[in-house]
Amino acid sequence: MGRYTFPAFNRASTPRYVVLWDLHWHVIECQRLEPAADLSGAMAATIDRLAADGWKAEATPKYGFVFIRRDTERRLLMLTPRDPYDIAPQAFSPFRSKMR
Repeated sequence: MGRYTFPAFNRASTPRYVVLWDLHWHVIECQRLEPAADLSGAMAATIDRLAADGWKAEATPKYGFVFIRRDTERRLLMLTPRDPYDIAPQAFSPFRSKMR
């Protein structure tokens, strides 16, 4: 039986975003990746760039995200299909009225 591989780095037919968040979910930086981009390469390049500024990854990004740390500051680097600047609701709410 084959091993399961997490789909975060599979080639996508829609844009993806490499987002750096603070721990309060504020966007620090965002890079839009075109469909079919090299997602793992983009994450590796971002980690390398941040490492040059003194940031250290706390783990590998094999699930599409990794916490990074510099001194006492900690951030989250994430690969996501959702535009972090999109303010549309992310989930269905049965309490939200459809009437406007």
